[in-house]
Amino acid sequence: MDTFFDISTAEVTDHCQTQLQQHAGLLEAHTVWTGPNNGGQLTFTDYFLDGLQLTNMSGRLARPLQAELNVHQPWVGMLYHFNGSVRSRQCARRPLHLGSGRQNIVGDETTRNHYTFQPQDEEYQFFTVHLTHEFFQQLLTGNAEWLGLHERWLSRRDAFVMMPDGLQTSPAAQVAIQQIVNCPYSGPLKKLFLEARFLDLFMAQQEEFARSVTRLSSKERDLFHGIRQYLDEHYANPPSLLTLARLFGTNDFKLKRGFRQLFNTTVFGYVAERRLAVAQQLLTLTDQPVQDIAEAVGFSNPAHFTTAFRKKFGVAPSQVRRNPALLKAAAENAEARKALSLRVA
Repeated sequence: MDTFFDISTAEVTDHCQTQLQQHAGLLEAHTVWTGPNNGGQLTFTDYFLDGLQLTNMSGRLARPLQAELNVHQPWVGMLYHFNGSVRSRQCARRPLHLGSGRQNIVGDETTRNHYTFQPQDEEYQFFTVHLTHEFFQQLLTGNAEWLGLHERWLSRRDAFVMMPDGLQTSPAAQVAIQQIVNCPYSGPLKKLFLEARFLDLFMAQQEEFARSVTRLSSKERDLFHGIRQYLDEHYANPPSLLTLARLFGTNDFKLKRGFRQLFNTTVFGYVAERRLAVAQQLLTLTDQPVQDIAEAVGFSNPAHFTTAFRKKFGVAPSQVRRNPALLKAAAENAEARKALSLRVA
C-alpha cells in the first residue's frame, strides 16, 4: 500500500524505531521516537488502508519539534489537534495553524512540507487522516451538499485550507477518533472496525463544515420558520419535498439543507415528531378511539402508529388511554436512563 509521505528530518528519523504488522487488507505501523537531549517521546500509530492513511501522534514533547515531510502523492487531509498545536509555513501553499481542540480539512499538491509541532504543558496529540483525491471525491458522490463545499477545488485540483482557523472538534469526532486509537480488534475485524469508524468521522466532519460554511441570512431564517409553521398546520397530510419547496419559492436541495441547519432535524423528521406530539395530547385530553387518533395525525396504518408511539414515549397508545399517568412515568424513566448513561460515559 502506498504511503502519502515520509519524514526526512534527521532529528526525527535517527531516533525512531518502527514495527510493522500485516493484517488482512491492512498494514499497521508503530513507531516510537525518543528525542535527543531529553526532547521527549512520541508514539506514531499508522494504519494504511486502500485510499487512506490513519495516523495518531501522541506523547510528550519537552520543546517544539520541527520536521520536513517528503510528499509522495497529492492528498486531502482531515486534521484534528487535541494537545498542543501544529504550524506550517506553506502547507497547501499557504500558512497553516491548528490549535488544541480544533479541526480542519486541507488539500495539498506540494512535494515537500515543513511543520512545527508545539506541545502544551509538554503533552502532545495530533490525529490525521490522509486520503487520495479519488477516494475523497468518491465519498462525496451522491451528496450534493458536501460536493458543493468542495466544488471549486475539486474541479481544478487546487490546493486549499478549508477554513483559516478551523473548527472546534465535536464530541462525535472525538468519540470516533478515540475508538480508532483504542481499536479492540485484530485480524479482519480490525480492518472493518477502522473503516466503519473512519466513515463516522468523515460524515461528522462534512456535516460540521457544511453547517458552518453555509450560514443562513435573516431572510432565509424567516423562510424556514414559515415552512415550519406550514408543516404545523399540515402535518397530517404534508406535501412532497419538491411541492413544499415550490410553494415557498425555493428548491428541494436548499429546503433540506436549510431546514436541517436551522432546526437540527429533517422535514419529515419534524413532521413525525409533530404527529406524535399531537397524538399524545389527543390521547390524554379526549375520548377519541386510538385508531381515529392515528388517522387524524396522518397514520394510515394503526400498527405503524403504535410502533412509532412506543418508540417515542416508551408505552403503547392503548396503555396511555387506559392510564394517562403511564406517559409521565415513562418520560421520567427515560430521563433517568439518560442521566445514568451520561454519568457512566
